[in-house]
Amino acid sequence: MVKLTLGLFGKKRPATHSGPSPEPAVLSRLQEITGNDNEMYQSMSRLLFLDPQKITTSLEETVSQATNFESTGNKLRAEVWYRIAGGIALYRGDAEGVRKFFEKAASISGNAKPEYKTAAGRAQEAVLVAGKYYENL
Repeated sequence: MVKLTLGLFGKKRPATHSGPSPEPAVLSRLQEITGNDNEMYQSMSRLLFLDPQKITTSLEETVSQATNFESTGNKLRAEVWYRIAGGIALYRGDAEGVRKFFEKAASISGNAKPEYKTAAGRAQEAVLVAGKYYENL
């Protein structure tokens, strides 16, 4: 008897294996870098760019967008642009930029996103994690 599992969009497809479930997957690169520091892992998993080469806007442009949106009262867009600026700072290894931009994003979001607070408060560690993560991309 062939077991069926649900695939994409709920379509039935044959199961890929029979017997016991496979062993746990190998830890991701980010998990290896952060070790047992779950707070840093959770934060960086949300803030690091998957492919930083595809970011085509400059840090200066992102900060300009963020300040423009902030001055016009568009908090959501300001937060997003500060988050992007913080991500670029992470990629560049700029701990002071990481602290500054994620503090702004946290302030605008009303501290609703703990990853901003972690990155801002532990900016030097975040830059080290990002550097290790990006070194082999």
